[in-house]
Amino acid sequence: MRFIKASRHPFTDTARKRAALARKQKAERDALPLFAAEIAAGQRSPDDVMQARAERWAASEARRRQWRAERWRQARREIDAMPKNMRRKVRAAWDGAPYPADPVYLLDFLHELRVGRRSMDALPFTPKPVNARGHSISIGGLP
Repeated sequence: MRFIKASRHPFTDTARKRAALARKQKAERDALPLFAAEIAAGQRSPDDVMQARAERWAASEARRRQWRAERWRQARREIDAMPKNMRRKVRAAWDGAPYPADPVYLLDFLHELRVGRRSMDALPFTPKPVNARGHSISIGGLP
């Protein structure tokens, strides 16, 4: 079954992010000039802010990956619950579908089959070899 592994992007602490933080903190102080000293005392250091952002980024990425994995498991459960002949046809159609190998696309495909909006006998595409992104690949020099 076509599948795209979720990419990972670590949080990067850049000079642009630090400059934006400095502008934000300055704008907060400038908004209430009479309380600028108190506002400045309550603002966290750039290192603390970047550390907190890195931690939130890691937690957010873990949640996104967990959500995506659960969608894949849900789709596989739906396919496994189908009769053997239908399951074989659905997997062959999905492997040749022009959609990205993403769980959301697969779940939508399964939903349309389930509610009768799409039929395995009348697919809106001709199943053919595709890569994980849904782009046609040539076999033996044929398009």
